[in-house]
Amino acid sequence: MLIDNEDLPNLFSAKLRFFMDKKKITGKVIGEKLGVSKSTAISWANGTRFPKDILKINELADVLGVSFLDLLPITHKEKKTIVKNALVDEFEQYIDYLPTSILPDNLKTVSLTNGYIGAGSFGVNDDIEVVDKIYVDINTIEKAYRNKELEAIRVSGDSMKPYINDGDITLYCKFKNGEKAMGDGKYIINTNQGEQIKNIKFMLNGNIRIISENPSYHTKDGYDEEIDKESQEYLNIIGKVVGRILKG
Repeated sequence: MLIDNEDLPNLFSAKLRFFMDKKKITGKVIGEKLGVSKSTAISWANGTRFPKDILKINELADVLGVSFLDLLPITHKEKKTIVKNALVDEFEQYIDYLPTSILPDNLKTVSLTNGYIGAGSFGVNDDIEVVDKIYVDINTIEKAYRNKELEAIRVSGDSMKPYINDGDITLYCKFKNGEKAMGDGKYIINTNQGEQIKNIKFMLNGNIRIISENPSYHTKDGYDEEIDKESQEYLNIIGKVVGRILKG
């Protein structure tokens, strides 16, 4: 398809000449490196001919020390689109080498910390250290939190099953600078069983109900525990759960 486009020789040659001048590489050198005549290389540079073999463009790029895409007759915006599409298709192959500035638009970098959050078992998250970075599809994160700093940690236990299972990862936004929980939802809380992931429901009388997804953790009243206003000073709500990564 490239060879049939009448504008290609001029568009391609402009880029080729730019990099030849910048790198101070002559048509003679290109001819020797690519196994073509000097006149052929010069004809590519002046726009009278275009490489019939698309692989020659890749070889040219190697000689000039640029990428294949740098020589293609496309705009910078089109080039970025091609690169990002390639990254999406083969993301795992390149991810550890990429700056976050060129991540595909749908991905967000999140720090995975050590320890684990309890879900019916004792949560351990005392000495927080970042042990890895993970890449999360932003469409799996609550919309209001997609541009906020998030943390990720593994879950231990089955009290929040089927929402999240043992060994899965929860994504949460830690409260800072006096921020407080607003409205019912899933939160990371600190209890006498360490840090836990639980549903929190704010009652009209000022009490707070802690509710597991798994009904086997409920009392006969249909929830785990209800904390009255006087006892809430002992309840520390650490952050808002905004997403999850399931093993399967």
